[in-house]
Amino acid sequence: MIYRPFDETGDALPVLNASDLLTGPDAAAAALRDHLNLFPGDWWEDPERGNELPDLLAASRLSEKEAGPLASWLCSYIQDFPGISSVTEVQASVSDGVFRFSCMAHTEQGEKAAVEFFAG
Repeated sequence: MIYRPFDETGDALPVLNASDLLTGPDAAAAALRDHLNLFPGDWWEDPERGNELPDLLAASRLSEKEAGPLASWLCSYIQDFPGISSVTEVQASVSDGVFRFSCMAHTEQGEKAAVEFFAG
């Protein structure tokens, strides 16, 4: 997998050479980050595609007991992403109404990509 690099604020960085592109686990992590931050209706080619979790979280007050089911849903969502074979090292918590999630996503090429997500 190759992927365009982005800065810490999410803006695309210029690619002047092929070596500027992300590859391996860095590319997988960047693609997953974008996948998790794509809301339904954001992508004109497929308005149904997108992570519904932020909308669900905005509509309710979270407690720690919801962390497990939310993490399970996110793991399934990540595993449905092309090129991802499994998800391990899952950690999830809810604090002050904010859901925090992290995991390691394993690619079909045997690489691991660190994934972090928070919403609320």
